[in-house]
Amino acid sequence: MTGTQGNGSSTGPPGPGDSPPRSDEVLQPTGAPPRMTVVIAAHTRTQYLRRAVSSATSQGAEEVLVVKFAHDPELDAELTALGARVHVSAERFQGGKVAEAIGIATGEAVVLLDDDDVLLEGRVAHMREIFRDPRVVFASNGYRPFTDTPPPPGPSRPVRLFKTGEVDQLRRGLKPMLTSCITVRRSMILPWLGDLRRLVIADHTMFIMAVIARRWMAMDPTALTGYHLGAYGTDLRPKQSIWRGSGANARGDIAWMLDQLDAQTGAVHDTLNPVVAKAVVHLVFLTADPAFGNYRREMRALLDGVGIRRPLTVPTTLMFLYGFAPRLAVRLNNVWRSLVGFHHNQG
Repeated sequence: MTGTQGNGSSTGPPGPGDSPPRSDEVLQPTGAPPRMTVVIAAHTRTQYLRRAVSSATSQGAEEVLVVKFAHDPELDAELTALGARVHVSAERFQGGKVAEAIGIATGEAVVLLDDDDVLLEGRVAHMREIFRDPRVVFASNGYRPFTDTPPPPGPSRPVRLFKTGEVDQLRRGLKPMLTSCITVRRSMILPWLGDLRRLVIADHTMFIMAVIARRWMAMDPTALTGYHLGAYGTDLRPKQSIWRGSGANARGDIAWMLDQLDAQTGAVHDTLNPVVAKAVVHLVFLTADPAFGNYRREMRALLDGVGIRRPLTVPTTLMFLYGFAPRLAVRLNNVWRSLVGFHHNQG
């Protein structure tokens, strides 16, 4: 796998508004291959946990760590036989489980996966190569949604590298990603474990932690995660899960992100304005609590202030439909992608 310039293109001149590529925007895998831990967090369900574990243990990671919400002797024995290390956590939400897992993980790079998603072939190898660059503290990859059978990985695409303290690079496409698409350097997250334990979700908040670290992020558009589109209101995604609970997945996380924005200065503060605003709006609009009407208005004003006009993009809007008609959502998403030629997140 080869690195590319930070503007995501290896040929042709920079487009309007792009900064000229610099030599230090190229991925530099000069370090030793890091030890890899795959963390699979089971929040309120276990139906697809065996599949998730199998997808991880087949990829050569030195450690596969399952963080579960309850003991199940028969299932735990199966997961152990598959090669996983099972840890039962009393943490209620995803952020706490991920924090607890990172605290006990033995890998230098931690690959995250939700219990109903899968690692597609090559993800651990891709991340191992990316984290050989000692500057990289956070990476994400593309995903392919599925409803029944996990898909094959997407075609390999160039990795984009971003220095998180520089506004121009962050405005060129860097954004929060799905938890199941994230890999982090353990040493970067360790100082944040106390914060992470208090937060409901891990994807947007860990992204903000990486931005504040003022190090480097790698965006690998190759689809290396299978994102399972299960229906809400079923055994897979209960109506009272954290993703549908009234206000559960936003209130504390929004306050935390805005506090981080207020605490930063200089280039990182300028960067966090649009990044935090996007993350906040994403959380607010995925929350069913009517009381968040005021939040929506406040965030709309914040977005206007930093020049972001369309927080509810087509992919975000389709996320609402995923829970109720997964196959239709995938079909509409494919039609939209074919019309606009957009191929960043999904392969």
